[in-house]
Amino acid sequence: MRFSRYLSVMLFKLALTATFILAFIAEILDLVENAGDILGAGEGVLGILRYVALRFPTLLVHALPLGALVGALITLALLARNSEITAMRAAGRGALGMFLSMLPGALALVIVHSTLIDVIAPRTEAKLAIQATKRLEKAEEEGKNAKTTWLRVGDAVISFDRVSDRGRRLRDLRIYDRDSSKIVIARTTVAEARYRDGKWTLSGAERVSWARQTLNEKSSADGVWNTTMTPDDVLAALSPESRISLTAARKVVAGEQTPNAPLPFYETLIERVYAAPLGLIVMVLLAMPASLLNWRDARSTWHGFTALAAGLLFLLGDGVMTTLGLTGVVAPAVGAWTGLILFALIGAWRLWRIDGGWPEPRAPRPPAGRLAEATG
Repeated sequence: MRFSRYLSVMLFKLALTATFILAFIAEILDLVENAGDILGAGEGVLGILRYVALRFPTLLVHALPLGALVGALITLALLARNSEITAMRAAGRGALGMFLSMLPGALALVIVHSTLIDVIAPRTEAKLAIQATKRLEKAEEEGKNAKTTWLRVGDAVISFDRVSDRGRRLRDLRIYDRDSSKIVIARTTVAEARYRDGKWTLSGAERVSWARQTLNEKSSADGVWNTTMTPDDVLAALSPESRISLTAARKVVAGEQTPNAPLPFYETLIERVYAAPLGLIVMVLLAMPASLLNWRDARSTWHGFTALAAGLLFLLGDGVMTTLGLTGVVAPAVGAWTGLILFALIGAWRLWRIDGGWPEPRAPRPPAGRLAEATG
């Protein structure tokens, strides 16, 4: 019990430390790009601090898988440096035993990652979107150029230049209606749209038909706009990297909320809420070959490099499969789970090879002259 707590606490601390360092670096790079807009809106230092606090949880979500890998590698490297792995093996504890002892720490990281993905990050990004609307309102007051935002609502494509009142008021709105073949059949230009009592009301709206039978026919479109779009959807569109909670994704799949993307996108997100945190355990599993490090043998460092390479390949492969699932190229369950299961099997095989006797690195061949002398 004490041994498991020792390894788990070490893994948890080092993984979180690595994650915070990676997220901090990403935060600096992000500020380089966005600090000018924040200061230009007159928010000052407080605005930057608010942005950093709200942006940091999302960066932690991105950094935690790599942080878990780095934390596991450093944990095993420190154990090898202090000859603790040698003592563990002398006591009859193999790589599988070490992995099982580190598993509680990995599960704690899984809980942290799940909380960030489904609870904290969606809320902070919603607040970031509200801050973005305030900056757009101030830009409008100062007469600065508007920034066009696009989103998809059902089969229609929407764009607007100005937003205010926390997404309840849109100006310079354009609605592109499409048929079942995704061909635009009409465009509606709207001077202003307001959201009141659960519905949108258009004013200064004109609809132009692009259908073959009624080409270029114009008509007034003032009045109630029948759409499932809500102010929350507008705020989400202002934050392209916004995360959707499990509850919101399920509402979209059930038809209770506006889909801004194809249905497989939300179905894959639901699967990823469960699959992504489990990837941290796979990262620890892939790092286990680093338990063969020997500070007196430089040739053993290749075990650490292969463990790092396996973790990076997992990030790449899992990301590619998830993207295929989000875009509907493969089934959502296939895109969300294939990378996880495949690399978990690879990690389990590597773990079995460690305990079953990993082949030693080949000794370098002597020069040809010395080889001839030895044989002569």
